[in-house]
Amino acid sequence: MLTLHQQPDRAETYRERHPYRFDPVLNCIGVFDADIVAAVFRSDKFDVVSFADQYRYICEKTDLDFAATVAAFHHIPLANEGARHKETRSEIASIIGEDSRERMRLMEDFVAEHTRRLFTAGNEIELADDLTKPIFLQLFSMWLGVDHDNLVDDPNFSQVFDMKMSLNRRKRINRNVGELTCAFHDRREQIPTTPEYATAMNILGNDALKGTISLSLWNVLMHNQGVRLDSIRYPRNMPSTGVPFIERVAREDVEVNGMFVAQGQRVRLYLDATAYYVSGAEHDVLFGKGKHVCLGKPMSLAIWRSLTAALSAIPLHFTTGEMRMRAGDYAFNCMDYARVKIHD
Repeated sequence: MLTLHQQPDRAETYRERHPYRFDPVLNCIGVFDADIVAAVFRSDKFDVVSFADQYRYICEKTDLDFAATVAAFHHIPLANEGARHKETRSEIASIIGEDSRERMRLMEDFVAEHTRRLFTAGNEIELADDLTKPIFLQLFSMWLGVDHDNLVDDPNFSQVFDMKMSLNRRKRINRNVGELTCAFHDRREQIPTTPEYATAMNILGNDALKGTISLSLWNVLMHNQGVRLDSIRYPRNMPSTGVPFIERVAREDVEVNGMFVAQGQRVRLYLDATAYYVSGAEHDVLFGKGKHVCLGKPMSLAIWRSLTAALSAIPLHFTTGEMRMRAGDYAFNCMDYARVKIHD
């Protein structure tokens, strides 16, 4: 099922398919158990999906130019293995790690003030645009040294990871990626890295950060209808994820916690399933494990905890309104909109 991660009743489906099941439609093994997910992440018997090779194949078959997308994947750690993975991860880690404590404090202050300003009596908040988009823009403007607001006309570029979208949609995303790289080339004297790495960071963080924060808060509010904001027991970690699954490919025949995977077989690790506490002793797998663990994890958690700390001090009620997930998205859990009304 291509959009299992967006189905309202997916928790039951995850339980039915637990701990893993082969999906003939996707031609992969779906993994729904947190322990097995973590074991695959840590195993050296699996490789990341070679997205760049898949786009090169599309180029050969269609004679279309996806050079911007291929170049972006060359600079994304979780799209590479071996020496290239180490090189790309080291470069991005150096950008994120510079003055990390001070930057984390600045982001915590920004998020707290931003939250207090939005969550006032009589205000209607749209979580995707009003709450999480400014947080993303502030964070990446700080990391990369350039204002990210209106950097490009269409900020939809994270969907390069979606291998099920139409050819026309791929062309549009490729254009967006190319325009973003050009924008950073125009500002290359201001950024702390190359335009290609700046583009890669935006691809990695855009939908993942915004989707995870907005969906986590929406789900917390939905489970606390009628409760005042300052009376909610907010989870310390984000309970939902904008990255519902990650895939790996077995480099050789391998057995993981009783699951046999043949060489070349693709496995889809449903991170979203682990958020429903289906089973397993492993905790906190939403950011991955092992050598590909998310570099933005510490900052993402700091943002979430600053957001919920600010909400815990607001003695107001709320009413949830309409919510719609982004249509035709086979790779991320992102909202088109989610509306919340604040009142006494």
